[in-house]
Amino acid sequence: MNILFFYESANLGGQQTQMYNLIKRLAKRGHRISWVYLFGSGIEQAAASYATMEKIPTPLRHKDYLRKPWKLLVIARGLTKFCRVTEPEVIISGSGIGSLICGLVARRLGVQHYRLVGGSLLQVERTLYRVYRWIKIDTLVDGYFGWPAVFDELRSRGVPNYKFAEIQNAVDTEMFFPQSPTQREDTRSSLGIRPDELVIGWIGRVARNMQVWDTVKLAERLRDIGFGRFKLLFVGGGPDFQELKELVKCTRLDSHAIYTDWIPMVEVNRYVNAMDVVPLLEADPHGGSIVREAMACGRVAISVDGDTATQRRFMLPDCSILVPPDDYIDAAAKAIVSLVEDRRALERLGYNARRYAEKHMSFDAQVQVILDTVQRGRKSVQDESQSRSIQ
Repeated sequence: MNILFFYESANLGGQQTQMYNLIKRLAKRGHRISWVYLFGSGIEQAAASYATMEKIPTPLRHKDYLRKPWKLLVIARGLTKFCRVTEPEVIISGSGIGSLICGLVARRLGVQHYRLVGGSLLQVERTLYRVYRWIKIDTLVDGYFGWPAVFDELRSRGVPNYKFAEIQNAVDTEMFFPQSPTQREDTRSSLGIRPDELVIGWIGRVARNMQVWDTVKLAERLRDIGFGRFKLLFVGGGPDFQELKELVKCTRLDSHAIYTDWIPMVEVNRYVNAMDVVPLLEADPHGGSIVREAMACGRVAISVDGDTATQRRFMLPDCSILVPPDDYIDAAAKAIVSLVEDRRALERLGYNARRYAEKHMSFDAQVQVILDTVQRGRKSVQDESQSRSIQ
């Protein structure tokens, strides 16, 4: 099958990592894959081993779709041109604006279009979510790959149940794996981290709609309750990277912070291994690749058991930590202090997390759901076409 993926950024973020893993496995099964993107770097070289990479150099900045809507037309024109050459049988988009662009192109060319949902639409695509029903985006999407909580959001916007295909949370356990204690200490030492310091990590994009800001609040809370033997290790960058640095400075946490900015993909595992705990904190998180990558590396992931219970689907009590949504910053801080006082518990959680990731969080299962769903969609289209020809 000829499958085209569309996601705006090729930076080393969670959605990009998921797409890369799907692309790699689809290509190994013999499918022809391409990825169209607009900007960024970090994952494109790795993905190029399995897919044709096509860059349309018209980057979309924050709310450009409102301020400069002509950019959408330029991108749609470039995507159409590429599709006419490569002739994909299905397009899979990875964002709200991407689904609008890809949907219009797919309908024009008569190919299927699915959306790979990466997070809560209500949290990260608020403007688009408000007008979802009004501008009829769903008429441009043949199906959605996601999980129950985001399906509830889409259902409230009039999307029918038959379009939903659930995929389990996944992580690449070959890319993310535990290193030896010596390797971990070498990395920590190179970063100026003392052996007795707890490392709290963030991995990926730094933007206003990401949870990194609550990681800073967590550090503030730890300091305020008298625990200061920690480092904040920020691996990644993004549009609000400087704003993050300013916030850390304003909160007087400079001496605790270490920044790497974007790093090569092959280096990420080493830095995750240098961490002790990786929090993903907000009132109701929806997944989060950083906690799954932490689990795969045998690190301790901490998140919030929100109203949708999304984290509970893969963060079990014996291999991770979930805190209640009420005053979750304080609860997470207390959980971290408890781990520091009981290092054996920290090590046990990390060991169990790695075992769970290997056994239950496979990208191969996601690939199979996608292929089965697309094949059903193709058969449905073929049956409808035959029925019309008979009539």
